[in-house]
Amino acid sequence: MDPVTNLPSETRSGRPDRAAGDPGPAGGALERRRTSELTPAERKVRRRNRQWFLVIAIPAAVLGVIALIASIVADQSTPSVKPVTVPAGYKAVSDGIFAYAVPRAWATNDFFTDDAGDLETSGTTGWVAEHVDARAVAPAAGETPPYALEALGANKPTPFDISTAAPIRVPGAATAFSYEITRPGGFRATTVNAWQASSGAEIWLEVDASPATTARILSTFQA
Repeated sequence: MDPVTNLPSETRSGRPDRAAGDPGPAGGALERRRTSELTPAERKVRRRNRQWFLVIAIPAAVLGVIALIASIVADQSTPSVKPVTVPAGYKAVSDGIFAYAVPRAWATNDFFTDDAGDLETSGTTGWVAEHVDARAVAPAAGETPPYALEALGANKPTPFDISTAAPIRVPGAATAFSYEITRPGGFRATTVNAWQASSGAEIWLEVDASPATTARILSTFQA
């Protein structure tokens, strides 16, 4: 006789046999916890994983946008675009994506210029400042301007009022709108919002000068 077959069933299987006729839990069905029923420990782990995801993903997205803007304006030393024309007494200004002409006596204002898309050129007769950003779709008329515009031409960020949009044509830009910006105290400037489809670069170009100089600068603007 095989000795194994004479061993108690508990020794053979590792657990006692269920009595005859006992179908087990729920009529023989296995007792399984539904996947949606998490234990407190599992909920804690899931919360921790979500928190780590936010800590990692959000800064990465912000850094990605900053890197994209930096790559757009990085070629300032070797501009790839030129103004439509450079009138007599004017000189070209280019950030590598957009270009325009300004009075020759104007110079780059380092105080209002940085590596994140802001550039100002100014003189005793006025100034022109730009803020460059990146976006996947064209801007729409009447969109809220970026916060950076509050600092253009101002010693500190100053709120402003903006007019309704007027569609205009800027060579090389897929979309462009013109606005009038005003501030208390009589400040008034012309601002152009243009977007280049090939690069995804968007510019807000603000000009504070005499009507004749403003018109001359904007007539040379090209994307």
